Amino acid sequence: MSEQKQPNIINYFQQYKQSIQNAFKILEDVDFELPEEELKQKVPKQIEDQKQSIEPKFISQADTKRALENIDKLICQLQLVTPLYSDPKYLNFESNDRTKRQTQMKHQQMWDQIKLQQKERFAKFQDQEILERILELDSQLKEDYEYNFQFSSGTQKKTIQIKYHDVLKLNPPNYLNDGIINFYLKFIEFELLDESLRSKTYIFNTYFVEKLCLFDKLQTIQQNDNHRINELFKQSYEHIKRWVKEDLTEKEYLLFPINLPEHWSLLIAHKQSKSFQDSVIIYLDSFGIIDQKLVTIIKMYLHKMQCDKIQSDINYNDSPIKQIPAYQLLVPRQVNYVDCGAFLLEYAESFLSDPNYLLSDFESPEGIYKLKLFPRTLVNKKRLLMKQLLIELVELGKEQALINYKQRRQEIIQSCYINEDEYDKIDQDLFKEFLNQKNSISVNTDQQRSMLLDFYMNPQQNYYEQ
Repeated sequence: MSEQKQPNIINYFQQYKQSIQNAFKILEDVDFELPEEELKQKVPKQIEDQKQSIEPKFISQADTKRALENIDKLICQLQLVTPLYSDPKYLNFESNDRTKRQTQMKHQQMWDQIKLQQKERFAKFQDQEILERILELDSQLKEDYEYNFQFSSGTQKKTIQIKYHDVLKLNPPNYLNDGIINFYLKFIEFELLDESLRSKTYIFNTYFVEKLCLFDKLQTIQQNDNHRINELFKQSYEHIKRWVKEDLTEKEYLLFPINLPEHWSLLIAHKQSKSFQDSVIIYLDSFGIIDQKLVTIIKMYLHKMQCDKIQSDINYNDSPIKQIPAYQLLVPRQVNYVDCGAFLLEYAESFLSDPNYLLSDFESPEGIYKLKLFPRTLVNKKRLLMKQLLIELVELGKEQALINYKQRRQEIIQSCYINEDEYDKIDQDLFKEFLNQKNSISVNTDQQRSMLLDFYMNPQQNYYEQ
């Protein structure tokens, strides 16, 4: 099998690195347009006296090494964050289809341009009033703030500790960190779910998923190289197989928080019977990104748990679990560059509030539209709600803080029911315009579904002003 071509932007940086290494060996911390007088101060006077070209001494080997390492990191990140198409149910292209490759390359280039050149635009926080309310809460925080959230996992008692620096991650434009993500997911699981749903649900922590998927190694593997993916899974499984003490084969909903470079996503596995072979996977991402290799790793994990349960040694390639469907649904998307963590948490909370909304009606033409999962105002205020909650957990105690949180969240949802513009109906309207421009209103259902996913994953459509 021939290797996939690298995106142009990645080839460019690889060639750029080589040229730097062979020529000037400098990249950062050096101004290429130094004024002549400043240059004379930095370069020994011997250059002028002897009329010789002498290498400036202010460029150290450490500078060179650091610059080249930074380019390596950038190349690795670019290899992972470029959008990847997934489910053949929606994109019925063969792997060697030239049209798909050209379309994919076009979208990768657009995504690279957005990620690298328009970061400031994405970083803009949409609602100044909400921002000010979030920042005002800092006056109620002390630098010795500490909250210990305790819960039971199987027979084990566990604690997630939140400190002052974690709470400050809720201030835009900070990314939410593992501490906040793990606290809030377990808060949902143990404080917001009723006993019946909690007994059927398990939410993994971010460290488990990171060890399971080994993102730094996974990103070096080609999309269809199942042999290397399987070898990587065997390696990672040995590290995490004893992490979870509960019998996950008895669970109906498994939630995996995915931490890509500078980005959060959520993958959900829904077991519809007593066996994982009757499961479905949904992948929720606020930028429309999906890496099919991650889906494959999760399927391998489900397969391994099933084999361990029944003491079987069936090969993954022969297992029905390999064939379970994975869907990328059209869910509310972020409109800035920093709220992916807030979207992950709201995806989880809204899904568990009503699992049937996301898990029903996959096959109908309208079935992948899940844009009313939650109103945009709710996720815009997610940081505010969580910061109020964390402060009140210490000041008022868990019982009152929980009552206040539920009341505030419900008031936001109720206020949006009568306002359709609060939901992402705008995406459906834009898609109709997209079809009109392409004169494609009369296409059949399968073609429209493929075009819909193509439209949704197109980075030029992946943000809009409120």
